[in-house]
Amino acid sequence: MLRRLDIKGFALIDELSLPFHAGLTVLTGETGAGKSIIVDALQSVLGEKADTAIIRSGEKSAVIGGVFRIPETIYDLVESGSDGELSVKREIPMEGRSRAFVNGSPIPLSRLRTLGDGLVDLHGQHEHQALLRVAAHLQALDAFAGLEETRARHEETFRRKADISRKISHIEEKGRESLARKDYLSFVVQELHAASIGDDEEDLLRAEEKVLVSAGKLQSAAATVLENIYQSDESLADGVGGAASSLRGFLDIDARLGEIVEFLDNSRAQLEEAAHLLREYTGMVQADPQRLEMVSDRLALIEDLKRKYGPTVNDVLAFHQSATKELDEIETGRESEDVLRAEEDRLGDMLVKSARELSADRRAAASRLEKMVLGELADLAMERVRFKVDFEEAPHFEKGTDLVEFLISTNPGEPLMPLRKVASGGELSRVMLALKTILAHTDEVPTLVFDEVDSGIGGRTAGILGKKLRKISGHHQVLCITHLAPVAACADRHIMVEKVEHGGRVVIRARYLDGDERIGELARMIGGMELTEGILNSAREMLKESNG
Repeated sequence: MLRRLDIKGFALIDELSLPFHAGLTVLTGETGAGKSIIVDALQSVLGEKADTAIIRSGEKSAVIGGVFRIPETIYDLVESGSDGELSVKREIPMEGRSRAFVNGSPIPLSRLRTLGDGLVDLHGQHEHQALLRVAAHLQALDAFAGLEETRARHEETFRRKADISRKISHIEEKGRESLARKDYLSFVVQELHAASIGDDEEDLLRAEEKVLVSAGKLQSAAATVLENIYQSDESLADGVGGAASSLRGFLDIDARLGEIVEFLDNSRAQLEEAAHLLREYTGMVQADPQRLEMVSDRLALIEDLKRKYGPTVNDVLAFHQSATKELDEIETGRESEDVLRAEEDRLGDMLVKSARELSADRRAAASRLEKMVLGELADLAMERVRFKVDFEEAPHFEKGTDLVEFLISTNPGEPLMPLRKVASGGELSRVMLALKTILAHTDEVPTLVFDEVDSGIGGRTAGILGKKLRKISGHHQVLCITHLAPVAACADRHIMVEKVEHGGRVVIRARYLDGDERIGELARMIGGMELTEGILNSAREMLKESNG
């Protein structure tokens, strides 16, 4: 809801601050007084295009500010203040680009316009009519039919199906890219699995290869040492044993020789152990050409795998692990694609069913809406108008199978045409008023502005128009520019707009009227500038009846 509008340096407005309230507020004044300029300023603060020509002569910029209490429907678009209010400012400089701010922070005009669509719905000149957006027609029909939740569920199903379709496309694309990769990975995994390399196998094989290559030399060396220990004429074992025996005979003379004898005895025992080990060693180390060939071939295989998949055996093993994992993922991707396709088909069936149900409900509601709109328009002096909700098939299922557009013929014999092509500003405002009257309970935009809605009507119809506006104001804040006293008399609050001379220049002033001032303005609207007692009494009676 609009709480306040501050305007400075805009057209003929030098400086103006207007508070606004809930209910129906009318703006009146003589033709050319500047009522529409206030509406233009409201449009500008909500992001509409603004030319530097609107800057007041002598000013460097125009600045418009608005304070709104925001509805829940646009909470996700912007953060409000702690009191739920939103402060919007638009600066239009004579030089440079215009700037917009929300709660003191800069905001792009495109986002401000989106925000504005959720705050204010303006009905007047064609370029500002929400009703001219064909997408709004389907929304209005669904609101009338009470199908918004049903459509929201359908849209959510559509989004889920679209998301799954994107995932399937991604998997298919990856599948095409990974087809050659899969063949390669399969070969790698099979090759490395068949090789079955151990992490320490290379070191063990290289050690074994050295022994096998030198088996003859190793055996010869072992035999020579063994002969030196035992089998030669001057064997080491005999020499050490003899030395120990010689010294042992002198132990009773010098006991200190005991340590040496013990050392020599130990040495002989160690030589005997060494000889035992050498005999075992010569039995183990045998020349084995077949085994040597097998070891050499295995090492050659390991070298080949290292050349292909990594400089070390650990790298080869890591590559085997990663290739196996990637291959599993490709196979799993195929399985997940099957699951996704099944879900895609299920959601597709749901969409077809819900789209049929939506379409049937919409067509039934369209017939009721047509009759109700025609009834409302007849009340507003548009008795000979024709109105139709036209259906065409939508190219996709996002909102169902229906493309909906409101068609109208305002003159007998003329074909039904889209609203934007045939309706004048006043006619369009009355069509919107008819729809707003019917949809008052469901429309979520808090503030409605009507300009030209009373164009071409008068008398009893004007009173009906005022009562319809007042009825809508029970659910929305309504601002209405009017030239008709019966409409103005129905308002909760009355603003008079006028041009006055100030400091040698013409400026626009606006103020709330009450009591006799309001009666005087209503009388002027009834009878012009000559206010007789009879006209004043008529104004009093009109105000009394409208608020009775």
